[in-house]
Amino acid sequence: MFRSVVCALLLGTTTLSAQQPALVGTWRLTYPAGMRIENGVATPIISEGTLTVTAQGDSLIGSLLTDPIPDMPARPAARLAAPTSAGDEAVFTGRSEATLNMNGEEQKATVVSTWKLVARGNGVTGTVERRIEGMEMGGGGPQPVTGTRATS
Repeated sequence: MFRSVVCALLLGTTTLSAQQPALVGTWRLTYPAGMRIENGVATPIISEGTLTVTAQGDSLIGSLLTDPIPDMPARPAARLAAPTSAGDEAVFTGRSEATLNMNGEEQKATVVSTWKLVARGNGVTGTVERRIEGMEMGGGGPQPVTGTRATS
């Protein structure tokens, strides 16, 4: 009987240490992929995409591939990173390049995105907030993100 208790304890320890953070896996997300500002009115450009999250060392690394958006060029996958979280939530940050069109003049800018995501079962909710480096224009504050698990 003593052996079976020791084996059960050892197996239980192995199972606990092998658990992945809740956000590891592939998710189908709906989120604002950017903002369109016309005549001073900001309107989110809602899109869908696939977020794949892996645990690497002490970090969670995400790759977000946005589905094609009509009348816009294809976007490369965005890289997101967060400290590893043992719980069901994480705060990812990412940097990307955007093309701004201001009064017919295009210019490149660096966008910093902060994604606050919470996984509960097969669903994910949260927000994304973006700011453009070197610009004082408001990004509209945190915008809602929702999704479902595609794989684990």
